[in-house]
Amino acid sequence: MDANRLFDTTSRLLEANLDRRVTSNSLIARNLANLDTPGYTGTGLEFEKQLRAALDGGVLPPSLARTDPRHMPLEPEKPFGNAGPEYKETGPVHLDIEMSKLAENNIMFNAMVQLLTKKYSTLKTAIADGQGGQ
Repeated sequence: MDANRLFDTTSRLLEANLDRRVTSNSLIARNLANLDTPGYTGTGLEFEKQLRAALDGGVLPPSLARTDPRHMPLEPEKPFGNAGPEYKETGPVHLDIEMSKLAENNIMFNAMVQLLTKKYSTLKTAIADGQGGQ
């Protein structure tokens, strides 16, 4: 059996989301660590760009592709100073904002883990049932 059929698009998207959450957590931690650094500009993830990368990488079907020359072109990405292409500068760092981002990121990470656990539990049950319940 092809391994790609075992792990469907939903599983791969959940895994990509977990990777994004880990990266986001690192960026928030870096922002908090530099809270009192003069002139430090916070950094965050560009979610839309991350989603586009997931779509282009085959995690999801490219349903937003421009299939006709009469379609409106996508807006070009605006550069964010020294931030990398997948990051955006978020401006000055504020403790309360960063802590709320951290809490949201933690909740979303736990939700993704629960969803993946459920998917793998279903797969485990299917495997066990296929072996006669052993």
